[in-house]
Amino acid sequence: MIASYVYQGRPYTVELERQPDGTYNAVIDGATIPVRVIPAPNGGTILVLGDERVTTHVVRAGNERHVAVGGDAYTLSLPEKRGSKRGGAAGGGGDLTAQMPGQVRELLAAEGDAVERGQPILLLEAMKMEIRVTAPVAGTVKRLLVKAGDVVERGQRLAEIG
Repeated sequence: MIASYVYQGRPYTVELERQPDGTYNAVIDGATIPVRVIPAPNGGTILVLGDERVTTHVVRAGNERHVAVGGDAYTLSLPEKRGSKRGGAAGGGGDLTAQMPGQVRELLAAEGDAVERGQPILLLEAMKMEIRVTAPVAGTVKRLLVKAGDVVERGQRLAEIG
């Protein structure tokens, strides 16, 4: 199986090769990673990568895949097809949104703080996992739209970074 995704503007191709013993080889950017896949009791998936075990959850939303791996969250987009145009209103490149429903556990940045792309801004608890929500761009935290203890829905704006 071959799948293509875009993460932070960079395209990635993932090829899964099923092995005779039921495991997989994942080939990503030319690197081969042996993977064993185990269904998790909470609806997620446990990936065994050598001696490391990580629990993952994936939520599909249109052309996006919201992936929680351990305590980190990633948004993968399906690549646009040739000749297609993005529809909808233009969104702010620095808007931080919830990738899944959950509860805000802790704010790690304050309004006015300078942040780097990828820097954790807040901790969100979802499905008994702690997820670090990170800045999509470098800039300044313009507004925090949530506080610790707030319950948020998928897609809800959490912060503005400009």
